[in-house]
Amino acid sequence: MTDFLTHLSDYLPLSPLATHIGITCLFAQVTFTLIFNKRTNVVPEGPWTHLTAFTAHQVVALPIMVVMTYVGWRDWFFDPNKDEEGATAADRIFGYSNPNDIPLSVGTGAILLWDIPMGFISPPLRDPVMWAHHVGMFLVAATMMGTFCKWGNMVGYYYASYYFGVIELSSIFLTFIDFFHPKYEHYHKWLNANKHSNKKPIALKKTVGDANNVARTLFALTFLALRGVYFPYVSFTQAVPDLIEAYKKPPDGVPMWTGNFLIGMISSFACLQAYWGILIFQQVKKTLVGGSETKKPSSGKKKKKK
Repeated sequence: MTDFLTHLSDYLPLSPLATHIGITCLFAQVTFTLIFNKRTNVVPEGPWTHLTAFTAHQVVALPIMVVMTYVGWRDWFFDPNKDEEGATAADRIFGYSNPNDIPLSVGTGAILLWDIPMGFISPPLRDPVMWAHHVGMFLVAATMMGTFCKWGNMVGYYYASYYFGVIELSSIFLTFIDFFHPKYEHYHKWLNANKHSNKKPIALKKTVGDANNVARTLFALTFLALRGVYFPYVSFTQAVPDLIEAYKKPPDGVPMWTGNFLIGMISSFACLQAYWGILIFQQVKKTLVGGSETKKPSSGKKKKKK
C-alpha cells in the first residue's frame, strides 16, 4: 500500500507524505461517514445521523488541527535554530527546506484530496468563500513546497510553521463550535431544545453547551490575537519584505512569478484575516455591551383613562 501511494504521488502535485496524509483523511472520512449513518446502527440516532458527512469531516479535522498547531508552535516559537544570527532575507526564503514537513503536507495533500472534494460532496460544506480559501491555501502550500520550481526548491519554508501551524490554534475551537452554528439545523436544535425527559441526554446537552460556550470564547481570543493582529504583523513586517528582497535575485529554477504570487496571496490573506478579526471583535463588543445593559425599571403607574 505504501509503495502504491508513493507511486501515486508521481502523478499528483504532491509529495509522498502529502499523498499519504490526503488518502488517510479520505479513508477516515468514508469510515466515519459509515459509522454515523443511521442505516449501519453503529451509533444512536441524533444530529450526527442526519449530518453524517459533515460530522465525519469535523471529527477528521479536529486531530489534524491539533497536530498542525503543535508542530507549528514547536517550530515557530521553540526551535533554537529558527533565528540564526546574520540570516538574510534570501536565507529565510530559500535557505530552509523540509520536504516532509507535516503542516505543509496537510496544507497540500489533505486539502487537495479530502477537504476541497468534501466541499462539493457534502451540502453543509458547500461554501464558495471556504472553497476559495482552501484553494488559495493549497496553492500557497504547493508553492512553498517547491511544486512549481524546476529543481523543487522550497520557497519561504521559514514561515510555513506560522501560516500552516501557529494560527491553526483557533481552528481547533472553530471545528467544535461549528457543529452548533444555526445553519446546521439538526445540531442547533438538538443543543437548544428542551424536550428530553431522560436525565442522561439533559446532562450531556448541558456539558456540551458549557463546552461550546468556553470554545466560543477561546476561539474569539485566539483568532483576534493570532489571525486578526499577529497575522498581518508577520505578513507585512517580515514575510512580504523578505520575499521582495529575496526575489531581487532568486536561485536558478525558481520562477519570478512564484514570488509575486506569494506576496499577493499572503497580503490578501492578511487583509482577509484582519477583516474577519474586526467582525469578530465587533461581535464580542456587541455581546459584552449587550450583556451589561439593564432595562430601566418601570414606574408601575398606569395611565388613567380619560
